[in-house]
Amino acid sequence: MRIRLLYRLLSVLVALIVLGILFAAFPAQNVQAADHPILYLFWGDGCPHCKAEEAFLQKIHAKYPELEMRWFEIWNHPEFSLLGDAMRKQYKITSASVPMTFIGNWHEVGYSDDNTTGAKIEQQIVFCIKNGCIDPILTLIPRQAAWLVMEQAAKKAPLGWQLLSATIAPRKEMEFDVKAPAVSAASTESSSVEAPSATSAKDEKSAPPSEENVQLTKRISVNVSKIGLPLFTLIIGGLDGFNPCAMWVLSFLLTLVLYAKSRTKILLIGGIFVVASGVIYFLFMIAWLNVFLYMGYVKYMRIGIAVLALIMGVINCKDFFFFKKGVSLTIPESAQPKLFKKMRKIVNTTAFTAMVLGTIALAVSANLIELLCTAGFPAIYTNVLASQNLSSVQYYLYLVLYNVIYVIPLAVIVAVFAWKMGGRKLSEREGRILKLISGVLMLTLGIIMLVKPELLTFG
Repeated sequence: MRIRLLYRLLSVLVALIVLGILFAAFPAQNVQAADHPILYLFWGDGCPHCKAEEAFLQKIHAKYPELEMRWFEIWNHPEFSLLGDAMRKQYKITSASVPMTFIGNWHEVGYSDDNTTGAKIEQQIVFCIKNGCIDPILTLIPRQAAWLVMEQAAKKAPLGWQLLSATIAPRKEMEFDVKAPAVSAASTESSSVEAPSATSAKDEKSAPPSEENVQLTKRISVNVSKIGLPLFTLIIGGLDGFNPCAMWVLSFLLTLVLYAKSRTKILLIGGIFVVASGVIYFLFMIAWLNVFLYMGYVKYMRIGIAVLALIMGVINCKDFFFFKKGVSLTIPESAQPKLFKKMRKIVNTTAFTAMVLGTIALAVSANLIELLCTAGFPAIYTNVLASQNLSSVQYYLYLVLYNVIYVIPLAVIVAVFAWKMGGRKLSEREGRILKLISGVLMLTLGIIMLVKPELLTFG
């Protein structure tokens, strides 16, 4: 017993000595300015905006030969992807988008064109040439480990690593002919870049993240500055809202409620069902979003989503011609008796609390069963949303907006039933038409994502 205790104490002592040696070997210190400015570019093979920035940076390097540039391809080289993730965390970038540009403590996500994003990058380069800036990789902790990752990765995957060396010493006293970034009339951003006021890592400031062209996957991108993410949310959420499964459940429920001949009861039960459906769908989309935010870009993720959309599209189109024959994305016959039983309990109950809880339980059951009806739309949308460089609050606000749009068709059904005090179930023909529309849209999106993904570049 004493020997074991002595062994443990000795192990702890050795560990403390090793840690002390490490801290002594790598003391904490301020990061000083590099001898010449160093720009890091993290890009993806096949990303059109990355290619545009690369062409711009080639011209910039010829114009400013004192600039050193280090480019890393991160989609096909996991070693570089690890380094990119470390830089992303250090600069508090929540998006997994490319291209990512770093110089000093300034960064830019995405690339629009030479006159906007390019001009901002050039202004920062000029500042660093005049005043000196830190090597961005030296902000990582531990710095030595970051350098080791970079050096090992360069040896293992030389095709994904490119170094454009500086050829002359920095010019301190000279005039620079630099264009100001082009800014549209609707833009609220300043045309100048706020540059760091000192050369230490603590004193430099980062410019606000860009919201221009952002690469989604290997080829899919969204020009948020032109189409606007709210408009994109409106379009996809609106298409997703015409969910034949949810409409069928709600219409049948309200048909039963009509026997009570009470507008109040129709509005109450229908309203609770709509709100509960929106909340459940919201939670479902939060799960999708967090998967994409956690995983970042995965090479086959776009293909997987496209295949899902194609499968669902084919099944929905099949249902227009052969309704409920074979595989069908509808509420299965085996689940309908349980749903009908819950509906009748809700209609017949006189207790307010029981009616509310019963409606919520029905909404949960129905929505869990019907998620397959339009699961492709939230998968595509959350993939796009995860690619944007937004704060956590903004991500969830967009999901709230999406789900508000999603439940509008259901809210309209409730309003019509309450207004006319009469109604009917969704007919089979109407269900077929909704299936066909949904199927065609799914097939279109799936084919575009596989064959011509650049068509999903908006604006």
